[in-house]
Amino acid sequence: MIDYSDIESAHSILKNVVHRTPLLTSETFNETVGVKAFFKAENFQRIGAFKIRGAYNKIFSLSEKEKRVGVVAHSSGNHAQGVALACKLLAIKAVVVMPSDSVKSKVEATKCYGAEVVFTGNTTDDREKTTTDLIEKYGYTPVPPYDDDKIIAGQGTVGLEIMQEIKDLDYLFVPVGGGGLIAGCSVAAKHLSPKTKVIGVETVGANDCYQSFREKRIVKLASVNTIADGMRTLSVGKRNFEIIMKYVDDVITVTDEDVIEMMKFFFERMKIVVEPTGAVAPAAIMKNVLGLKDKKVCAVISGGNVDTELFKQWV
Repeated sequence: MIDYSDIESAHSILKNVVHRTPLLTSETFNETVGVKAFFKAENFQRIGAFKIRGAYNKIFSLSEKEKRVGVVAHSSGNHAQGVALACKLLAIKAVVVMPSDSVKSKVEATKCYGAEVVFTGNTTDDREKTTTDLIEKYGYTPVPPYDDDKIIAGQGTVGLEIMQEIKDLDYLFVPVGGGGLIAGCSVAAKHLSPKTKVIGVETVGANDCYQSFREKRIVKLASVNTIADGMRTLSVGKRNFEIIMKYVDDVITVTDEDVIEMMKFFFERMKIVVEPTGAVAPAAIMKNVLGLKDKKVCAVISGGNVDTELFKQWV
């Protein structure tokens, strides 16, 4: 299990590579909900999402031989772009396995960063099988989307930045897909501010971590149904779950309708574009799922990479 020193090391590697993204506020939001809220805007990050943090930290750590051969990753979009950009910056070959229903804009961005894209089926299992086949055939080094110590440490720099800037934070809300972001953020948060409660948020149609947290074992879903494409994992990673059970205080859910409402608020009142997965954690604050009042809270906006046509339909 990683500790805070791993996140500090990742921060040293990433500080001249990634943006230190801003914390946004809205008086209208605070007055409506009755809290003092901050939003960590990783939609302003390079590639438009936090995933560059973990991807770069992992790929930077590879041996020279591994770098010469190249890497392979599987992703529905943001991890794909993170790996592609990291490899471009480090001059390494990248092959990315993506589901056939990936958001078009994310596919195009991945290609623009120089990665070779290989399409496969739409489940995590499909992507993992195709990735394994490519590793066996070409000897690529895998860059996992979440179940990896270097990935978790890199994502944890989001939490490190938040906790350095907000003192006496009562609650930190983090979206949960495979669990890399919340695992890293929870380690950072509990080290820097032990009293801060860390809350994972999923959509109802992809609530594997919600179930796993309550049953104290990893629950794997047969299928998912959510507009939040970053949450279409069938289960959280093993490393991630161990950290979640140690450091996370609760996991809660919101509906896709709640997510769209949050996206609309961001667009209309705060003038920012947020993808569905990025609006999940903020939606939990907007809907006041935990019944909070007068608390200082922060939610991670994990990304802003949303297809234009879908954004028009939703917002």
